[in-house]
Parts: sequence; structure tokens; C-alpha cells
Amino acid sequence: MDSDRLLFRAVVLTAYAHLFHLIERGLIPREAASVLERLREALEREDEVLSGRYEDVHEALEAWLLERAGKKAGWLAYGKSRNDQVATALRLALRWRLISLLWELNRLRGSLLDSAERHMDVTIPLFTHLQPAQPSLASHYLLYVENEVFHHYRAIWYFLREVVDLCPLGSGPIAGSSVPLDRGRLAELLGFSGVESNTLLATGSRSFASLSLGPVASLMVALSRVAEDLVIWSTSQFSLVEVPTEHSSTSSIMPQKRNPVTLEIVRAKAGAVLGSLISLLSITKGLPSGYNLDLQEANLHILRPVEDATSSARVLSDLFRGMRFRSVVLPGTLAQDLAEMLVRERGVTYREAHSLLASALREEEWDLERAARRLGLSLPDVGEALATRGRGGPNPELLAREIESRRRLLRDDVERLTAFEREKLGAERSLLSMELPSSRPSEPSS
Repeated sequence: MDSDRLLFRAVVLTAYAHLFHLIERGLIPREAASVLERLREALEREDEVLSGRYEDVHEALEAWLLERAGKKAGWLAYGKSRNDQVATALRLALRWRLISLLWELNRLRGSLLDSAERHMDVTIPLFTHLQPAQPSLASHYLLYVENEVFHHYRAIWYFLREVVDLCPLGSGPIAGSSVPLDRGRLAELLGFSGVESNTLLATGSRSFASLSLGPVASLMVALSRVAEDLVIWSTSQFSLVEVPTEHSSTSSIMPQKRNPVTLEIVRAKAGAVLGSLISLLSITKGLPSGYNLDLQEANLHILRPVEDATSSARVLSDLFRGMRFRSVVLPGTLAQDLAEMLVRERGVTYREAHSLLASALREEEWDLERAARRLGLSLPDVGEALATRGRGGPNPELLAREIESRRRLLRDDVERLTAFEREKLGAERSLLSMELPSSRPSEPSS
């Protein structure tokens, strides 16, 4: 579901919950229940509801209801401001957008772990300053990417549950209403985990969005760096990776070209997401507390960046399933190992060993193998060198254990996300099928 349809559904559900609550508490005549039927109908008639010339979706929905339900539809505005309805609908829509993003990140993590298992015996160089630095394994690089995605997943998950999933409904325009609404009940009807307790914060702030978009933007920066790696490594100068055909495009005039176009789009999407976050923060930074119409412009930058991040994760998940690393060993990347060997065999300090090896390299025109012979040493085998690496490095035995550990973390995250999504879906279904009680309840809950 695209963001516009998602937001429309959230607006209708918010109105439905508010009206249902007014009726169940006996705050308005029970005959207003017929408006609930029209709201359920509106969920299936978005194009019709939005066909008129209105300021926004809320005005369009109210006009549509008045036309079909008559004066009874006027009860919908009792105790409810457009301010708290907008804030609630935004949180509902953002909740579903973030859930979709988290699912794609889990799929990406699984794809990376599968690829890491396939590339356990593929040696590649790693780079600092884009210069060959040390030997590693493709699986080591893939686990680096998975770790990056995992950290961002957990940050997004935290802000989704602890910040976004709090209900603003019942806050009125800024300081509540004299209508005795039960805000805890409103949150329950819409499946929120809790109530955004301060009414000024609930209606006049968009920090719930900027806080959750922060890790989304950071995620896109990390994914853009990975895309840049793979764009460079897929060139003929590097030839470290082979990008799947479905992620490449030829030139309109040069038939030999295989341009990694989907990776380039991911890089561009990262810039767009950063722009959305900066726009959101820039629009809100100069506003006095409370609702201002500037926030209507800020709302444009809340859902789209999460949608862009979701599509980027989906693209990379598919790419890693089909991408192949080529095994490359660059002897020069064993220089550090050779210097450390000098320390062990000659008993010199590392600074002395570094100087000795640097001098030999200059004498031998930077050929490490000849420099080693000049020093009376022989280059270590790459496999043996990798086997000496400690935790977190490209030691094949330790990497195999780490893959299993990462799979357990992924399974745990999938289980938690499944339960969370099931709970939210259940709340929506329950709200739309709930029967009104025969009598009015007592005092509001806390």
C-alpha cells in the first residue's frame, strides 16, 4: 500500500475509533452508529471520498460523511480537533511504514548471512583510503554489512515501540477537551502500546517522526556506502564482484557496458532520505510550541523517506542473493603480517620492524615478496594469516560461528516483529468488527 492510501486509511480508522468511543461512553446519541457504517464504507471508496476540492483529507472525509449520513455525521467533531486526529493518523501510518521497513531489513539480513555462507572460501582485499590494506574474506565483508543493518534495525525497532506507538487522540487542539474521553481506551481501540501523555506534545510536536527517521537516515548512509563499495568493486579495474544481470543495464550506445544501476539508485535514495530528515527538522526548528500550519508541510517528509529506505533494502536483499565475489589475493596486503613476523623472529620492536620493511620495500620497488627475501623471510600463506585473526576478523572458523550466532539474533527479531504486527492487525480488525455495548461504562481508565 502506498503512503497516500496508508494515510487515508489511518485517517478513517482514527475517526472511527473516536466516534465509536463517543457512542460507547454514551456521550452522543446512539443513532450516530450509522455513521460508523459509512466510515467502514469510506475505507473502500478512497477515490470517491477524495474526489472533491477540499483543503485536506480530513475535510474531504467530513464532507463525504455529511452528504451520506446527514447531520449525524456532525457528532464526529465532538471532543476531537483536527490537530489530534492528524497526529494520530500520522503515527498509525508511520507505524505500518516502519513495520514494512523492518521486515525488509530482516530479509536483507537473511540474504547477507546466506551469501556469507556461500563465500566462506573467497579471499578479497580490504581497503583503507581506497588502497589495498589487508587480506580478508568476502564473508567477513558481508557480515560487516549485516552488523550495520542489525544495529539500525534495533534502533528503528526501539523508536517504533517506545516513541511512535503512543496515541495522541483525545488531546484536542493543544490542551484537551471538556468532553470526558478515556484516552487509554482510545489508544486501546487503535492498537497503540500506550498514550502520549502530554497533550501539547501530542498535537504540536513531530519529534516522534524525526526521532524515528534519524536511524532510518543513518541506515541509508550505511547502505549507500555499501552500494559505493560494490559499484567500485564491479568495475574492470577491481573485478572483485559480479553484479547480477537484472541489477545491471547496458549503455544506449556502448554494448559492452554493464552498469550497476540499482546500486546507483540506492545511493541517490540515500540523499533523498537525508533531505527529508533535514527538511522535517528545518520546518519545525523555528516554530513556537503548539500546532502551526507549517506542520502540514512537515508531514510531507515523514512517510516517503521510510518508503524509500524500504525499497532500497528490498533491492539490496535481491542483489546479494545473486551477487558473486571473485577470489583475489594481493600479496602486498600481507605487509603487516610480515612486519609482525620480524618482531617475533628478530626480537625487534614493531617500530623497528616497520622501518626495516619500509626500507626493503623501497629498495625492491614496493614488491613485498622480494622485500621479504631481502630480509631473509618468506611471505606467509594467506590462509594461514587469516587463521591467526581474532574475534571479529576474517578467521574462517570464527566467522562460521558468528554466522550461526547472527542467525539466532535474526530469528529472535523475526519472532518479536511477527508478534507486534499480529497485535496491530488484530486491533484494526477488532475495531472494525466490535459491537457497541448495551450500556454506558463508568469512569475513564487512567
